[in-house]
Amino acid sequence: MPRPCFTFLLFLFLAARVHAFDTVILDPGHGGHDRGAANGYVFEKHLALDTARRVQQLLTSAGLKVVMTRESDVFIPLEGRSAIGNSRSNAIFVSIHYNYNRGGSGHGIETYHCHNAGYPLAAYIQAYVLKESGLDNRGVKRANFHVIRATTKNPAVLVECGFVSNRSERGAMMTGNYRNQIAEGIAKTHGDR
Repeated sequence: MPRPCFTFLLFLFLAARVHAFDTVILDPGHGGHDRGAANGYVFEKHLALDTARRVQQLLTSAGLKVVMTRESDVFIPLEGRSAIGNSRSNAIFVSIHYNYNRGGSGHGIETYHCHNAGYPLAAYIQAYVLKESGLDNRGVKRANFHVIRATTKNPAVLVECGFVSNRSERGAMMTGNYRNQIAEGIAKTHGDR
């Protein structure tokens, strides 16, 4: 187990690395014919877009430039999303999703990275989303999802903001308060630049 002093210094190092950007590329998952995770009339594509818009508003108010891969209920191919992720300099790429598992027992927040450059951002976002939401910690994980694998010019992460398949989390995520808490956590990436 890391010593508290080491853990604090590591956190400061990660935070400093994440602060070196002035543009946030937000990627609301799915869209159009691709509903993503769904239960009844609750679709991931709508939750992701609403959450991304809330993050966009917070970051714009804080003076950052924000690029959205989609701003309405349209389908954007994965290659198009990663192309947008690579289209800017001095940026970070955050793909926003909601999770699903069979049986409905999954719960909590997890954040993924593919390349080492994305790990500090993933750790930073995971910590702040947990702090704002109080949800269970499923950890920071490495994965090979196309949007974070193919976005190589900028640090890229994918955040799973709770489980549509979990009755309790689904009920909460249908409220603006839940999505505000998630957005507040993601928006902390701008820190005290």
